[in-house]
Amino acid sequence: MSGPLLVSILLCLIAGSAIDTGSICVVRAVRDAVDRKFALVLGCLVTLLCATAIFTIDTAMGWQLRTASWAWPTARILAGAALFGAGAVLNGACAVGTITRLCRGDLGYVATLLGAIATTLLVPGTLLPGLAAADTAEAGLAWLVIVAAIALAPLVMLRRHIVRRIVLAYATLGVVLAVMANLRGDWTWLRLVQEARAGLPIRLEVVACIVAVLVGAAVTARFRRTFRLVRPNPGAMAREAAGGALMAAGAVLIPGGNDLLLVYGVPSGSPHAVAAYAVIVATMVLLLGLIRTTRRWATWPIP
Repeated sequence: MSGPLLVSILLCLIAGSAIDTGSICVVRAVRDAVDRKFALVLGCLVTLLCATAIFTIDTAMGWQLRTASWAWPTARILAGAALFGAGAVLNGACAVGTITRLCRGDLGYVATLLGAIATTLLVPGTLLPGLAAADTAEAGLAWLVIVAAIALAPLVMLRRHIVRRIVLAYATLGVVLAVMANLRGDWTWLRLVQEARAGLPIRLEVVACIVAVLVGAAVTARFRRTFRLVRPNPGAMAREAAGGALMAAGAVLIPGGNDLLLVYGVPSGSPHAVAAYAVIVATMVLLLGLIRTTRRWATWPIP
């Protein structure tokens, strides 16, 4: 086993532990924000700020470990973002939130993975990710200043909502996941499914990293006594499978999910990533707002 792979696995174990402590599940963050609870939103801003700092350092030092695709938003990308946001709400969790729930013993969320895999296998090969860069622009100090201004203003104004343990977990996630994105590119489980569908060889080192994240999250959940086996509910699993299918379709069109956009796409300064993440959040705000008004007949188990 090579040195870089060992470092990657160690980082993923740390990321898995941090994910259980402060999940960057945007569905939960938006739901809490609708209820005027801002701790997770502030945590996501900390993750974004730390990830952008990593990209800025990478650019300034001239390492250029892996430059993210830099492109302008298109109708396909925006439609994919709306689909992803709708799928995450239907599922009750985004891609990271799904992993968190699984590692806490909610086995019903296996349906999310199955729905995502099934959809990806049905997607025509011509629609599989192939994002052409529209420019060679890279994140620099100016973009870091912009992100810092956007992130720090709410952090200062809403500082009474800050929970130090959660902020530390989110900062750890921002640093670790940004470093992993620079080292491995898109290493999410959705991307692995897409690559398998496209006939590309499975990247075993990425599989090892994903397993390390799962182990780190599961062990931490057990240690924090948040691990409880939950019996799958057939009705909920059908909804989760549909949500996973929509998220997979959206991730193909963007390409990438909210987790990759937060720690890789937006920190790179790419306009397509900024627009896609904004549409994902806007879609969630709209749908969660509608769900909130219909709670008499709809219940959505959000982690």
